[in-house]
Amino acid sequence: MPDTADEPAPPTAPGGAGRPRGRRHPVRVVLLVLLLLLLAWVVAVAVSGVQAGQALLRVSHAAPALEADLRAERFAEAGPGARRIAEDSATAARSTGQWPWRAAEHVPWVGDQLRAVGGASAAAAVLTAPLPGALAAADDALGDGLVSADQTIDVAAVQQLVPVVTEYARRLPTARAELADAARPRVLGVLQRRLAPISAQLDSVAGPLATAADVAPQLPAMLGAQGPRTYLVAFTNPAEIRPVQGIVGAYAVVRLDAGRIQLVETGSDQDLYGARADPGVLGPEYTALYGDGGPDDDAGIIQNVTVGAQADDAGRLTADLFADAGRARPDAVVFVDPVGLAALLGPDHAPLDLGVLGQVPTAELPDVLMRQAYVRFDGDQDARKLFLTATSAAAFQAVLADGLSTTALQGGRDAVASGHLSVWSADAAAQRALVGAGLAGVLGDPATTRSAHLALTNVAPSKLDYFVQPAVEVDPPCGTGTGTAASALQLTLRSDVPEDIPAYMRNALADTPLGERTAREIVSLWIPPWVGVDGVTVDGAPVGTAVDAERGWRLVRLTVVVPPARDVVVRWNLRGEAGALPRAVTGPATAAAPVVTTGACTP
Repeated sequence: MPDTADEPAPPTAPGGAGRPRGRRHPVRVVLLVLLLLLLAWVVAVAVSGVQAGQALLRVSHAAPALEADLRAERFAEAGPGARRIAEDSATAARSTGQWPWRAAEHVPWVGDQLRAVGGASAAAAVLTAPLPGALAAADDALGDGLVSADQTIDVAAVQQLVPVVTEYARRLPTARAELADAARPRVLGVLQRRLAPISAQLDSVAGPLATAADVAPQLPAMLGAQGPRTYLVAFTNPAEIRPVQGIVGAYAVVRLDAGRIQLVETGSDQDLYGARADPGVLGPEYTALYGDGGPDDDAGIIQNVTVGAQADDAGRLTADLFADAGRARPDAVVFVDPVGLAALLGPDHAPLDLGVLGQVPTAELPDVLMRQAYVRFDGDQDARKLFLTATSAAAFQAVLADGLSTTALQGGRDAVASGHLSVWSADAAAQRALVGAGLAGVLGDPATTRSAHLALTNVAPSKLDYFVQPAVEVDPPCGTGTGTAASALQLTLRSDVPEDIPAYMRNALADTPLGERTAREIVSLWIPPWVGVDGVTVDGAPVGTAVDAERGWRLVRLTVVVPPARDVVVRWNLRGEAGALPRAVTGPATAAAPVVTTGACTP
């Protein structure tokens, strides 16, 4: 055995019986490791923050150029920028999605800031990831225009755009939810100021995008992808006003087959004088309000198909009347008046060639079609009807020539919102999509709005409504809760009709005390059924009204006369739950847009 007796003893620490050298206390080791982990965590969070911040800054700097390209429809040019934005957004999302960042989001106060930045990064990634592909699809579909020179809509291109729209509609709620953290009270003001406008912009497009996602899948079939579709375009005239725009004065029949557009025929209301619609198809509520179309009732004639509140009711009646005239029943009916036509074409569109009335700028179309035509063809109704027929064709060709441009789409949206354009489809799925888009119906659901709706119906045949200027004042309740409150709506009608007007524009009942320049109107107000009416006055004097129901709304009607150059003031005093009383008004669809103001609140 080896001798170990003389081996030196292990060294000891100064001051007594020490520990073996080279060993550390376990607590110190743990603390050191935790300190290193904490330092690494802080560094990781900081690095992630820097990476995310730089990436988001690049996105912010690149966004204006991308927006400019999109507005100018330069989809191919926007592609490289879109790819860089998508890559930077993905980088920011990865940087703020790693576990150190997510763990730090639970730290008081600091976590609020990190969640806001992380939410913005995630939202940017969600929205920009499909952007390069979407732009490529848009360039393929829209690069050469949706409508070709031979008047064919590229249905395949429309079909290509459908998944783009629906995918963005699917992603938007996620992006909005991610950005919701930016609204937390403890988020720094500098972050809130940067993120709040983005959140508000996403909120504003949520509704239209959801609507587009509902409508887009219906478009290929509506364009004739599954077989020919026939559209009846009814040109209405608010100079003789109705709740749905005005009296039908001319029409065009359009056929779409696999995107190929054909103008089949045009004509005037005179072609349809012998035809009758059957109001009974709309049910007993409609016939009780507007007539059943019987032998002694005019509810089914061409002049009265637009007297109800709903554009879809008017569409069904017009299709029925057209079939009764021996024509093919249309698959859909489009109502548009001169104001809507001018909006569709836009102020920068080239003037329309309207024959004897020359080159007419789009802004002047309402005046030319609702006043000058009566002056030019005074006493020659046959010539005026031919003019309307020619105008129908010119208008159709002009809208088509724009190729469904951005201007036309924006103008169409404005025309729909103001009541000068609406569509009805006999196809149930398409009709549901059109209603959701606000292109069909008029009233909507009283449970989902705090608006009232106003309309006028000319009941003394004339074209005097062209000169009527409505002004609406809404006096809302002072409260907003569930307690009972009062409010008021006030409509002022003024007609500055000239002394000298064509005979056809004058009141056809001029042998009555009304006089040839005095209009006579039914004023209709639709309010939710839970809103009560305390009383109605005309020029300050109490009047009686008819109170009925239509499509779930309470309908209040009275008749007024509107003489020249004098204000006629109708006021409705309302009562109900403060939060449910109307705070906005739509209509009437007069040639002159209503002037709407908000008055003092009603205690």
